[in-house]
Order: sequence, then structure tokens, then C-alpha cells
Amino acid sequence: MTSDKKITVLRVIIFTVISYGIVIASTAIFGYMENTLGWKIFGFFGIALAPAAANYLTRLITKEGFGDKLYAANFRGNMKYYVLAAVLPVVVYAVSGNITGMAFVPDYSVSEVLSGDNITVIVYEVLRIVSTSIVIFPLYFGEEYGWRAYLTPKLMTLMPKPAALIISGIIWGMWHAPIVYLGHNFGTNYSLFPYGGYIVMSVYCILVGCLLTWLTEKTGSIYPACICHAVNNNIGTFLLSVFLSAGMTDEIYSAKQFEIVSLDLLPMAVVCIPFMILLLRKNKQTENT
Repeated sequence: MTSDKKITVLRVIIFTVISYGIVIASTAIFGYMENTLGWKIFGFFGIALAPAAANYLTRLITKEGFGDKLYAANFRGNMKYYVLAAVLPVVVYAVSGNITGMAFVPDYSVSEVLSGDNITVIVYEVLRIVSTSIVIFPLYFGEEYGWRAYLTPKLMTLMPKPAALIISGIIWGMWHAPIVYLGHNFGTNYSLFPYGGYIVMSVYCILVGCLLTWLTEKTGSIYPACICHAVNNNIGTFLLSVFLSAGMTDEIYSAKQFEIVSLDLLPMAVVCIPFMILLLRKNKQTENT
């Protein structure tokens, strides 16, 4: 291994230790204070900013410098990718919610869910959530400045691109382990708790990571990834509630939350795997030139 690669490995290790350390420490301090100011502080500083802080501190510790070109928005010629970043999560969760409804709601009918005044309310809420997510996308800069602007590119210099995308996704997924243990995303009422949640979250992050990496590489900016991440995190719960509104009680949802949320992997895979293929094809074309 060359000295440059050894330094890159060291930087990846330092980055990972810091990003994990902040989340673990925040969970220990604030994690039990659900629905309190402490919990909100934990959510913002312990999660949203941890990867960005790790990026900054790793550059500072290893004297790497801050010559990063991914700060630029690069709107010119790239607006279609910004639109795609906002629209794709809506499509994924609309399909996911419909699949979940068919799987878990007796006598399910999508036509009934989308009938009458419901469709007007749903469209309004989707537009509101997407617009709000676009406005608050800077909150997701904290994660994307870590995962897409630092960790993934570093891993790509150390290993083949497919491996880098998978390892990056696993590191990102397992970074969620403390809050998955608290019941975030999957609850705690499932036989595979908490390890099943760790596995599903890691697979999910591998898939989404391919889409977010593609957006970043295509535009030369992390902002489309920030927007996509923001919409993804904010639209899912609403659309899931829409398609489960008929025949799904809180008791059933609590008992089946892990299975319901895990079903998101199917439409997410259908949408994100093509972007992994596009990333790998681009890499192959680069190698051949």
C-alpha cells in the first residue's frame, strides 16, 4: 500500500470514529429525552451535523486542507437534476405506500384512498412537504457533506467503485444504530430487534447512497443530494399514512412496523439500482479512456 493510500485509510478511520462518536455520545446524553428540547438538540447536533463535523475535524487533524469544490450549487445546466432530486422520493414512497396498503390492509383499494376530496388534500400536502423540505435542505448538508463529499470519494480511491458504494452505505447505515436501538424507524416490537433494523437500515443506505452519489457526481454539487435526502426523510411518513389510512389501526401498525417499513426496500431498490449501474458504467467508461 502506498503512503498516499495509508493516509487516506487513516482519514477514513478518523472520520468514521468521530462521526460515530458524536452520535453515540449524543444518544447517551439525550436519547432518553424523547419529545423534549434535549431530544431536539440531539436530533440536530447529534445526527444532522455529526458527519459534517467529522469531515471538518478530520481535515483539520490530518492537515488535509479545505479545497472542496462541492460547495458550489452549479445550477446552470443542472436544474433537471434538482427537480429529479425532489421528485424521486415522492414516487418511491407513493409506490411503497400502495404496496404496503395491499400487503397489510384488508380489502385495500387504491381508488378509494385517492378518491374524491382526498386526492386534492394529498396533492396539497405533498407539494407542501416537498416545498418545506427544499427550504430546510441546509439541515441535511450536515450529513451529505460527510457521506457524499468526504467518505464515499475517499473509499473510491481505495477500492473498486461497487465496493466503495457498499462499504459507504454500510458505514452510513450502521451510523444510525444508536437511534435504531431507541426504536426510530422500526420500533422495538419485532423478533429481530435490534439487528434486523441494523441490516435493513444498512441495505436502505446502500441503495439511497447510490442515488445521492449519482446526483453529486452528475452536478458536481452536494446540494441536489441534500434536497433529495430532505424530501426522502420528510415525505415517507405522510404517504405511508395516506395509503394505510383505511383499515390500519395504531395497534396493528405497532405490531407490524418493522415489516411495513422494510417493504420500502422493494421500490427503493427498483429506483436506486439503475443509478448504481449508471455510476459503474461511468467508471468503466473513464477507465477505458
